[in-house]
Amino acid sequence: MNTRHFLAPALFALATGPAFADVDKISEVDVAADITAISNEQAALFWSSIAEDLENAILAQIVERIADEGAKISVRLEEVALASAFERSFDLEQSVLVGQVNVTDETNNANFNSYELSVSLSGVTAVDEDGEPLLFESVEAEHAYQTMITAFAEGVVTRLD
Repeated sequence: MNTRHFLAPALFALATGPAFADVDKISEVDVAADITAISNEQAALFWSSIAEDLENAILAQIVERIADEGAKISVRLEEVALASAFERSFDLEQSVLVGQVNVTDETNNANFNSYELSVSLSGVTAVDEDGEPLLFESVEAEHAYQTMITAFAEGVVTRLD
């Protein structure tokens, strides 16, 4: 089933004020998650590719900005939130993806930003190809996972401008 996601503005809970970097070019995106820190073996297996998946999702949204020189985006995902989200089986009200995002630029100090980004499924509305709303209670974990990855990447990219 093909679904489209409409991400509500309330989806993102940002821990910092409204300061945004004004980043035109990006030379590097680095996402890290210490999956070995998750004590639940099933959760660790489920999230095993999250760093790569999130990095690819961010890169897909900034492809026209990639350059040899520019800002670096670093994301450090919080392992506790990953384990908790898995253990709650993507409960709509409690699933969350949390990470520390840092934007640095060695050639332009104005392109600096550091904030915690939290994405929750509670602000997401998903619809099927006919436009009918889907309830997340009926959505598979992999679908919820992809929704959170996409929403987190959008949250990072939005803060670049």
